[in-house]
Amino acid sequence: MNIAQSSPLYEYWNSDQDENDENKRLLKLNSNEPASNLFRNEPYKWENLYQSVLKNVISGDDSSIKGLMVLLSTISKKEKDIVLNSLEDLLDKHVIYKLKNEKYQDLKSSKNFYTALRILLTIFINPYDLELKKKPKYLYEKTGMFFYKFRKIVLSNQ
Repeated sequence: MNIAQSSPLYEYWNSDQDENDENKRLLKLNSNEPASNLFRNEPYKWENLYQSVLKNVISGDDSSIKGLMVLLSTISKKEKDIVLNSLEDLLDKHVIYKLKNEKYQDLKSSKNFYTALRILLTIFINPYDLELKKKPKYLYEKTGMFFYKFRKIVLSNQ
């Protein structure tokens, strides 16, 4: 399993993203979590953050574990368990234990300017080739779709 396939939104990105698909996506929401608005209202941003932060955690960046914990807190317990099971091949057992048993509120944040900048850039350039099938609302969605379509054109001409 790869990073994209571990995402609770994997099926959503590979669907028509119609009303039915949107409702299925929202069933995965943990509405009790303050950060759940991101999952509810901005799935494109949530997915870019998820893949970017998870990539950092896989590469050994322990400071990104808290970010992954926050993202996983926005989905239901059932979905979180599914995601964590799928990550067992990608992450160290110690990290999985932390993600399952610790609360992000109990972890200290370490501010890394370069990581934050890289993640912000990721949201705008869409390196994970996420395709929004409905009209983009936010600037980062518009730029992400521009880069997505640009890469598609360039790669199809090769």
